[in-house]
Amino acid sequence: MGAGVTFDWTLKLGDIAIVLATFLGPIAAIQAQKIVEARREQQQRRVAIFKTLMATRAAMLSPAHVEAINSIPIEFYGKGNKLKQIGERWKNYLDALSQPNP
Repeated sequence: MGAGVTFDWTLKLGDIAIVLATFLGPIAAIQAQKIVEARREQQQRRVAIFKTLMATRAAMLSPAHVEAINSIPIEFYGKGNKLKQIGERWKNYLDALSQPNP
């Protein structure tokens, strides 16, 4: 019982990195998966709108067509150039729908 054992309790940068990676790695992976899933769901909703519009283009007053038209500004909202073009074309389509039929 005579010899005293001393422990080195100092933390090194590598030790801190390992601890952080151990705890933050799974959290970051879950967040990344949530982002991927959200983008996939958004893409699926956009494709569903397109398919509905194509399937109901001959029946422009059908509830499904009207619902799809009304959901365009919600699902295609954003700052990208393509999204702005979709918004402009949506407005043009609405204007065309409001014109009297000759």
